[in-house]
Amino acid sequence: MSANEIERQKYLRLIVQVEELEERVAALEQQKQTGGELRLLQEQLADARTELTRVSNGCGQPRTKDR
Repeated sequence: MSANEIERQKYLRLIVQVEELEERVAALEQQKQTGGELRLLQEQLADARTELTRVSNGCGQPRTKDR
């Protein structure tokens, strides 16, 4: 498996993870949930989005103001 294929699989896994977390957060918000489970999912979603942004940056490096 090439490096590009590995990166593509990682990227796709992150996309799926973000989508699933978004759906779970939305469902809890729709139920007017405000407990610890919602906060935990929101934190996981934020982390997953940050990682997706980092990976999708093209070179796998954190974004900087210069880019």
